[in-house]
Amino acid sequence: MSSIGRVLGLIDLFTEAQPVWTADRLIQEQGTSRATTYRDLKALVDAGFLTPVGAGSYALGPRFIEIDRQIRLADPLLKVAPPILAAQRESFAGTQLLVRFYGMRVLTIYEDRTDDRILTSLDRGRPVSLSHSSPSRVILAHLPKEQQQRLFLQHAGEIAEMGLGESWPAFQAKLCEIREQGIAVASDIDKDLIGFASPIFMAPGSISAAFVLGRIKNEVDTAEHDRLIALSKSIAGKIS
Repeated sequence: MSSIGRVLGLIDLFTEAQPVWTADRLIQEQGTSRATTYRDLKALVDAGFLTPVGAGSYALGPRFIEIDRQIRLADPLLKVAPPILAAQRESFAGTQLLVRFYGMRVLTIYEDRTDDRILTSLDRGRPVSLSHSSPSRVILAHLPKEQQQRLFLQHAGEIAEMGLGESWPAFQAKLCEIREQGIAVASDIDKDLIGFASPIFMAPGSISAAFVLGRIKNEVDTAEHDRLIALSKSIAGKIS
């Protein structure tokens, strides 16, 4: 493993389930020498990516907070979209999400919530695969065919389990349906919620994100269902 790969692998060990690591446990987990691990730890602490928390332990450091701030200030989607979402608050009681596409996964980058009863699993920074959730599906439906096929070959079992098709032709047909409708509606992550996701384009034909309206599922009747589809499409269009 290269030194860069080793250091990135070390950072990846710090998770929600395991936020604090000792040097000894890192040595054991990575299978590296004591000298190498301490050298990597010193470099990461000096750069602010890790911080000592006592008793020879480490946690993620302040540099990530600085980077998060930079992303919030620099992302053009976060410059354009929040005022548009704010303008919809009076006509929508629920949660509005911006979900960004990054390679083979999606991440929520912004939430505007007006119903405090809604606690979605799509909170900022939590990665979701491209076969789960309404925003994932609407983004997937607008990707180039080559990317769609590669995803199917790598995750055929998961895709079939989510009801998106047990073969490549069936999967492609499902994605074409979503693309033609311009909307994906799903409740597969939070079963008591329903999400209405529409595509956001940074340039014509170039999908970059999805806009989601989230509501409590049993409070959405047929008329409201149709209204939320139209509203989701309208807001995503304004953002695009």
